[in-house]
Amino acid sequence: MADLYTHTSGDSESQATVRLDPSRRGEAVSPGLYSKFGEHLYTPRNVTNVLEAQALFNPTFGSWKFGHQQYGPDGGNSAVSDPDEIDDRIETYAETHGIPDTERLQAAYRDGTALWWFPYGNEDAVRTSPDIGTADDRAQRFETGSADSYDGLAQWCYLPVHRTNAFEGQVTMRAAEERPVRLAVHDVDPTDGTIGEVLAETVVTARDEDRTVSFSLELPQNELEASERLFGFSVTTRGATANVVVDRVCCYPDDHVATADPEIVDLLAELNLSVLRWPGGNFVSGYHWRDGVGPIEERPTEPNPAWDALETNLFGTDEFVALCEAVGCEPMICVNAGSGTPEEAARWVEYCNGSINTEMGALRAEHGHPEPYDVTYWEVGNELYGPWQIGWTTPAGNADRYRRFKAVMEAVDDSIAVMACGNRHTDWNEPLLAELESTDWLTDHVLLECHADSGTDPVELFNAHSGFASQLCAEYEGIADDCRDAGLEDVRQAITELQLFTRFDEEDTAAEADGNREDEADESDGMDELHEAHEGNRMDQETLPTNKSITEAVFDATIIHECIRSGTVDMVTHSGVGNHGGGLRKSQGRVWVDPCYYGQQLGTGLIGGTPVGVNVTCHTFSTETTWGSDTTQWFGELEPVTDEPAVDVMAVTDADEHDIAIMLVHRDAGAGAIDVTVSGDPLKSLNEVTVDRLSAETMYDTNTLEDPQRIAPTTDSATVDNGTVMVSLPPYSVLRLTGDRDPTDGASAAPTN
Repeated sequence: MADLYTHTSGDSESQATVRLDPSRRGEAVSPGLYSKFGEHLYTPRNVTNVLEAQALFNPTFGSWKFGHQQYGPDGGNSAVSDPDEIDDRIETYAETHGIPDTERLQAAYRDGTALWWFPYGNEDAVRTSPDIGTADDRAQRFETGSADSYDGLAQWCYLPVHRTNAFEGQVTMRAAEERPVRLAVHDVDPTDGTIGEVLAETVVTARDEDRTVSFSLELPQNELEASERLFGFSVTTRGATANVVVDRVCCYPDDHVATADPEIVDLLAELNLSVLRWPGGNFVSGYHWRDGVGPIEERPTEPNPAWDALETNLFGTDEFVALCEAVGCEPMICVNAGSGTPEEAARWVEYCNGSINTEMGALRAEHGHPEPYDVTYWEVGNELYGPWQIGWTTPAGNADRYRRFKAVMEAVDDSIAVMACGNRHTDWNEPLLAELESTDWLTDHVLLECHADSGTDPVELFNAHSGFASQLCAEYEGIADDCRDAGLEDVRQAITELQLFTRFDEEDTAAEADGNREDEADESDGMDELHEAHEGNRMDQETLPTNKSITEAVFDATIIHECIRSGTVDMVTHSGVGNHGGGLRKSQGRVWVDPCYYGQQLGTGLIGGTPVGVNVTCHTFSTETTWGSDTTQWFGELEPVTDEPAVDVMAVTDADEHDIAIMLVHRDAGAGAIDVTVSGDPLKSLNEVTVDRLSAETMYDTNTLEDPQRIAPTTDSATVDNGTVMVSLPPYSVLRLTGDRDPTDGASAAPTN
């Protein structure tokens, strides 16, 4: 592939030039580079209460798992049992999700009520205890002894009343004696959480045997304030000596899309998403797909095998495929190669792709889906190299598992694309190469965990991330060389998780690091001018550049551009969709997006386009070498960078949406705005270009529930004069220039001789 990016070092930090050279051309930009990943994580993250439109916390009254990040010898995390630590976790949950009364949740949990629920009504007359549900999992029993009030269970919840006032769902329950049970939505006093007036109610009949009943609730629109979000939801009955067992109460806004949140669906559709990977992640190494299909009362609620949460199994294969269909993207399924078997994975392929004449295809049809889903992408295992992974293994063990899984999965459907669990570090991939075929994929994860403290220079941290792409792609080129040496020229690489993680270490941890840095400073002449200029701009928890900030957008763009230039990576499923760095946020019933969502949305303008060469003249940046090995260790795998160009550029012609699209990225946090002059033959047929600009005032600014549009793209235009256009590239920014030729002028962006 032609060298698509050439660089000449410039003297000015405020000026740069870009010359387009269509004589150097690359392969068409793959839509797979703009994909996402969603996992069943904590509540609410990624799937649970985020992708899902489910309005209630713990709707299945499950036995909550308070996860402990201490891994056992076979992988996976253990559960916390210390009462004080559990109280601390509940307090954290309540603060995170805006729940008004932590002590009420703690007391209810200790007295036998499922987490997030509590006794309601004449509370002294309500007794709760665990019971057994329809899927042999936990259900919730409540007994009442008051004849004069509605007594039972309640929780605080957030409803999307800005969008709809109507809700629907199903309740599964039984009672020792047949009796009416009221389901109700209440207003709440936000100051103390007191559950007040009933806003909507419906009554269902509980009988001696479990049964599932559908219900609907409609709130009075004229009594709802636009800012109102916190409500109470109750399950109660009236009359002495009531004895009721509730197995599950699912409540969705009436505009849900096959149980998915319609705002999430719309945002993913507007992202021009190519592929959505699911269900994990670490989660998948303990996930058994049969638990998540069929009638909901047959789906067991279980501890999340990897995270601090429950798995209700309300969002399974059928719901995931329906989400992908609504979004307009292809599904990618990662199978359980940790605690799962090859045969289980093969049955999953058959459930998705088999005809109704097969056993699993018939089961899918029984569940209401007679037509095959035709899922193409199947990944065998997640991070099986890590001791945190349930059923982790060795490099040779992974190769053996891949061989066995692939054989039985392809025996079911030989048209699928099978993806091997790779790792660019150590010797993990070596034995795997003997098992790969030219039609296979090799995956990798890029999850950069970097630690910072009050002594960390923010410029160093930002630039270490923005300069990482060339290091990463050099590693992928090495893997491509290994594949070619093994006769596997056509094996494709995919990054199936991508995200930065910056952690702030408190002072007791930071003190030692500061001491180390001071020792190194004593041995040198001191910090260079860049660090002196930012001496007063040291870091704290509030100024940490996280994946919620513009830093993630810059980081993602530089990596995807390197993937396009090198041609070594054809797919990137960016992590992790909801409340986990992937661009979508949901809290208290409201949905908004992170800057990286907009960054990816701008980048999709390159899809289908033919990359052309760019000759870039701009200044360079380096991360501080006098901090040496300490910087390398402190920033994890981010090695010090030297003389990286401050401006990243990717240009294409004849993209799906525009005749020409150019992405510009400001990579140097130590520099101000850069005036960039872009010129070349592809621009000569244009009079103007559209300029979409995503920028932030700082590297750490984020969009929030209170200010969801703080960082959002702006759009204007710039004049093109004889094939030349000039734009200003602010710090912490991603710009896209697009233009379309006049179809009557006969101009072409093809190379000229």
